[in-house]
Amino acid sequence: MTDPREDSPDNLIQLDRSPFSPADLKKIEALGEKQKLLYRWFRSERITQPGLDLYKVYSGARGRTPYAAYRVERYSDGTYKLLRHRTDELLAEDRTLDAVLEKLPDDFFYSV
Repeated sequence: MTDPREDSPDNLIQLDRSPFSPADLKKIEALGEKQKLLYRWFRSERITQPGLDLYKVYSGARGRTPYAAYRVERYSDGTYKLLRHRTDELLAEDRTLDAVLEKLPDDFFYSV
């Protein structure tokens, strides 16, 4: 979370826009439904911290193939980031959840 500016009055409260909106939650739920239609399992885990709200999303095929793991993070300034969960590699950064979810790699949807 960013610190308040020195010249700002003491009675101002900084707006934290990091929590996912109800529409965002529905989009992540729809992503899980899409995975079920592709005959894949899907699991998500939400972690909320001050200034950061994130979802860990997992997807995989039934069998011996490894599962895909990614993180979708929303920061207090309203930006979203998509990261590879195992390596913390940044895959996408944008102002909307839709734009970030479009950048999910193919291994999330299909077994490679």
